[in-house]
Amino acid sequence: MQPRRQRPATDAPQAATVALPKDNSNQEQEAPLDQIESSGSSSSSSSSSDCEKPTETATREFLVSLLECPVCFGYMMPPIMQCSRGHLICSQCRNKLNVCPVCRVPMSNIRNLAMEKVGSKLIFPCKHACYGCRVRLSYADKKSHEEDCEFRPYFCPYPDEKCVWQGALKDVYKHFVSTHQNVITMEGTDIIFLATNVNQVGALDWTMIQSCHGRHFLLSLEKVQLGEGCQQYFAACRMIGTMRDAADFDYLISLEANNRTLKWKSKPRSIRESFVTYTNADFLVLNKSTVELFSEDGNLALNIIIKKANNGD
Repeated sequence: MQPRRQRPATDAPQAATVALPKDNSNQEQEAPLDQIESSGSSSSSSSSSDCEKPTETATREFLVSLLECPVCFGYMMPPIMQCSRGHLICSQCRNKLNVCPVCRVPMSNIRNLAMEKVGSKLIFPCKHACYGCRVRLSYADKKSHEEDCEFRPYFCPYPDEKCVWQGALKDVYKHFVSTHQNVITMEGTDIIFLATNVNQVGALDWTMIQSCHGRHFLLSLEKVQLGEGCQQYFAACRMIGTMRDAADFDYLISLEANNRTLKWKSKPRSIRESFVTYTNADFLVLNKSTVELFSEDGNLALNIIIKKANNGD
């Protein structure tokens, strides 16, 4: 597999990437007057009740709409700021502006306590509603829910800081293969992930996607320079899915070369967790000398097996 990133180097050779699969009644009667009056009263009462509900809902929705920030279009949380003419703005946007975005008068530091009290009695949709979340929350619960909402957008898991794409989970794989076309995708529960030129000075990481069990798994090998002549390799498997889904699988990495065998078994992480967040946690770490023992002609072959959890072995 080609090292994806290269430090500037005029003599850095082009590395070939290889990843090989290892296996596969009809009469009318006049009613008494008292019954008619009773029936009419009941009908009127029911009609009144039916009208109250949509009116009440419409009122709540109207009040909620008043709390939409005219700049970022998010819902304003306390402190809610306003200009001297009464136009509201959220505190985050207030810190970025000197004039009112509605009437263009200089912004003040006036806080609208009345609208904050109104907001404390309302229920708001989660800001991730566009991605499928249907939860509605109070002021007090909104922020904490949104930080851990399972519908919050996913970021691109490609090991490239320049890619700023984010979106729904269902769109991650499509983005990955359409945008990062140099990443090889293979199918099968048992494959060989071949990282070429692992000792190349400018080679920093190798990435591929393994598709099996109706899922997609991101395989990464990254090289980190710890100091002069000191480097480590981090090998891990992440699932393009939720953390709950990832817990249903196990993966095994094995290296065999020169009459030596090394095996590592663990559970894949979700791409919800970035590679950086668990560089001190659960994944295979290889130092330079270990890589040299298992590499052949500068290439490191990692056998990756992905299984459903608790299915033996």
